Amino acid sequence: MEGVRHALMLARLTYGAQVSHLDALRWATAGSAACLGRDDIGAIAPGKQADLALFTLEDLRFSGAGDPLAALVLCGAHRADRVMVAGRWTVENGAPVGVDIARLRAEHGAMARKFL
Repeated sequence: MEGVRHALMLARLTYGAQVSHLDALRWATAGSAACLGRDDIGAIAPGKQADLALFTLEDLRFSGAGDPLAALVLCGAHRADRVMVAGRWTVENGAPVGVDIARLRAEHGAMARKFL
């Protein structure tokens, strides 16, 4: 979603406020699929890959947003609560499925210390 937000902000530098959050979402979904020459992604429809990212709007930065889609793009949604790739949940409750986070953090910390 941060990439979508950045695309919107860059487009507004050139084209002004006439570019909407819906334009940016279209670029990120159907537009990206078209750029890749893929017809199996880019929309939620029968026969397409089941790729979804679900976000919660509970953080304070989203308060007062009348349009949830605008809130996702404009208010800095940067952490998906759930992600599905090809019909399989890969992120649940903001954490990767099947990954031992404590172990990963320890291994990452050990490797990072080697660079100090």
